[in-house]
Amino acid sequence: MIATHRSTAFVKSIAERGRAWKPDPITAQFRFIVRMAVACQDQRVPYNLAWCIENRLMRATITATGKIPTPKALAKPPKAKPVSAWKPAIWDAVYRIDAYRDATLNRMRPGFVIEHSCGLSLVHPSESGELGVTQDDGNEDLHKRWLIIHTGSGQGFGLTLTFKRAVDALLLAASFPVDWTIDAEMLKLSPEFRRAGNTVIAAYGTTGDKEAARRKLAELERAA
Repeated sequence: MIATHRSTAFVKSIAERGRAWKPDPITAQFRFIVRMAVACQDQRVPYNLAWCIENRLMRATITATGKIPTPKALAKPPKAKPVSAWKPAIWDAVYRIDAYRDATLNRMRPGFVIEHSCGLSLVHPSESGELGVTQDDGNEDLHKRWLIIHTGSGQGFGLTLTFKRAVDALLLAASFPVDWTIDAEMLKLSPEFRRAGNTVIAAYGTTGDKEAARRKLAELERAA
């Protein structure tokens, strides 16, 4: 007896998916059809894959006849593993006049810097030049207000974190296949740079920033 398999999947038009900013990845059923087509192709099983758009609804139907193969499961993307060997201390910080770029004022500002060999740094802004002392000679909590910056340009990730979380966030960024030592303008051309930056913000940003970063990550995933 010759076996026959038939599956259909649908994808709604963008206008019918709800809020425009909400990621709407390809459905599991749609992915199954693509995987089935690949499996049939690999094992030389006769199949037909028909695509149709009707009333703004995309439909894909696969029909296979013969010894129906079992599609291979999709490979899961590797999870970024933070580099754990680097364990800086607050007292390792070195004071610099041009420690980081203030995006609001569009100029370099002073602060205490701890560099990582990957090309990123931690920065604690300081106008006084003394750790734990404010510009008005007041006491300051050194465990707060740490930034993560690109060492070469002084540009940051837009995060202000406690020291421990800043260290963890930097190590997460360092775990991506990104050469952080190159020029900032060249970095912006790299999809891995955008993936790394948005992953860090999705993990350590504020609620609104996290949602925006997750949407951008979903867009990068769809474009890959």
